[in-house]
Parts: sequence; structure tokens; C-alpha cells
Amino acid sequence: MPEPNSVNQAFEEAVNANMGRLVALARSMMGAQSRDAKQAEDIVQDSLLKLFRLRDSYDWSNGGWSLMAKAVARTVISCRRRRVGQSLDADPAIYDSLGSENDPSEAYSTAETTQKLRKLIESLPEAWREALTLREQQQMGYREIARTLEATESQVKTWLHRARVRLADGLRDRVTDSAEQA
Repeated sequence: MPEPNSVNQAFEEAVNANMGRLVALARSMMGAQSRDAKQAEDIVQDSLLKLFRLRDSYDWSNGGWSLMAKAVARTVISCRRRRVGQSLDADPAIYDSLGSENDPSEAYSTAETTQKLRKLIESLPEAWREALTLREQQQMGYREIARTLEATESQVKTWLHRARVRLADGLRDRVTDSAEQA
């Protein structure tokens, strides 16, 4: 059994190294109907508190990202099931940085497309959106997503396929509408 001080230090280092990513994960999984960043932070804090209580049971030598990401994802899902969680917008810093290197007309177009894509993602069924977030943003594998969302790998693959098709169709419609207006 590892020494208590080394476990505490490893846990603290893992939290410090991953806090920003964990908050971003919580925000993106919750959606974008509200900009209350404190709720995402509360969810992360609740998840970390649960892990802290059991910190001696886990191996923190690998940085703890996977374990902490799963805990945050499960807490978000629990909040949704209890209808406590409100949707939050994705990290505004990411949104503000989109199109910053483009000329003004391209930046406007990029911002408009980004806004449309966000709305399309928000309109996805909850399970599809969560699977898409875990796969595309957090780079989780199908098996890991299935365990996190308490689903089968086949369900996860189906959700991801359907989500991607709906997003592609929605963006295709946007391009067609823009071309018709021009």
C-alpha cells in the first residue's frame, strides 16, 4: 500500500494538471443553454471529492486523466437524470478564438458556421451528444465511452454514426440555404 502522503501528492498533481480539461468536459457535455460556468465547476468539484474519498484505491501514477474524466462524465449524466443540471455553453475562449486568423469576411462566416454547428449539436439527443463529446473532444475509445455511458459498444457506434449524419445533413442544408440566398 502506498504511503498516504505520496497518494495525496499524486492526487493533487493529477487535479492540478487536469482541472481545465475537466471543466471543459463538463461544460461541453451539459450543452449550451446557459453560460453558468460555476455549475460545470461544481460538477467537477463534486466528482473530484468522490475520487478524493477513495484516492487510496486508485493508481495516480499515470496522471489520473481517464479516471477523472469518467467521474466527471458520470456526474454530468447523474445530474441530467435527476434533472438538476442545466445546459452550459462550451468554453467561450474556444469560441472567441475561432476565425481569429482569417480575414474579417471569413471570420464572420466561420463564426456563423460555428454557431450553426453548436445549435445542431445542442439539438442532438442527449446520448448522441454525450457520445460525440467523449469521442471527438476527449478522444475516448468506443469501449471507454460505452463504460462511461453505461451502454454497449454497438449503441455507442450507432449514436456516433447518427449524430455525425445529422450534423453533416444540417451543415449541408446551411450551405444550400446560403447558396440560394446569394
